[in-house]
Amino acid sequence: MTRSGIDDHAARAQRQSTVPGDPVPVWYRAQLLLFGLILAALALWVLLPESYRARNIELPTNEPASRLLLAKRDSAARAASLAALRGDLWAESALTYSNLLWGAGTTGAGAAQTTAAKAREDLENALRYSPHRSDVWLMLAELAERNHWQNYAPTLLLRMSYYTAPNELALFALRVKTSLRAGMIDDPEIQDMSKHDIRQVVTKAPTLRPALVEAYKQASPAGKAFVERVISEIDPTYLALLRAGML
Repeated sequence: MTRSGIDDHAARAQRQSTVPGDPVPVWYRAQLLLFGLILAALALWVLLPESYRARNIELPTNEPASRLLLAKRDSAARAASLAALRGDLWAESALTYSNLLWGAGTTGAGAAQTTAAKAREDLENALRYSPHRSDVWLMLAELAERNHWQNYAPTLLLRMSYYTAPNELALFALRVKTSLRAGMIDDPEIQDMSKHDIRQVVTKAPTLRPALVEAYKQASPAGKAFVERVISEIDPTYLALLRAGML
């Protein structure tokens, strides 16, 4: 092909790729349109779940606080379902089931078992997309232990809660309570990490002492012995009051 032929071919291609009277190629305009549609879809993915999102959902430290989250369960679940891939929203949805942490466990069938299964599904989704959530690891460990869920190792789940947020003060009370269960406190690594939490509560977080007392009362015999041993090294007077039930 001669030089003039090449030039003619290029000129025809340029004329075919443009709108009459518009120097912008059609393919370029199509790419801009596609990019705009993608941005619109992303904006919808972010904003639509936020319109249903319930606010101020955190892992509660007592049963009355956990029941306050029941009213937020439907909106939290809808937001998580719409976003699908957002672990933070799945975590919030899971935490609305935190009242189960103060139940008697659900090993049978029925509505309670269905509720526990839904909580487990939300917890799994939360950890799939946000594995750094220490509160979710802790809640899963406690529920797995209470409900005797198969294919779960509560001790390993509790370890993950410690690994991901070892100094999260808001988790100390429930984490100590969980670690003092029979079978949990026998683990040497759990002992070391729980000892740290107990020390922090006794020496630096007096507002959490009532929760520690409650955990002590509900602890297994091995758990109670462990608490007494740790506190005896810190504050023997406090231990005497704890044993006497004066706290």
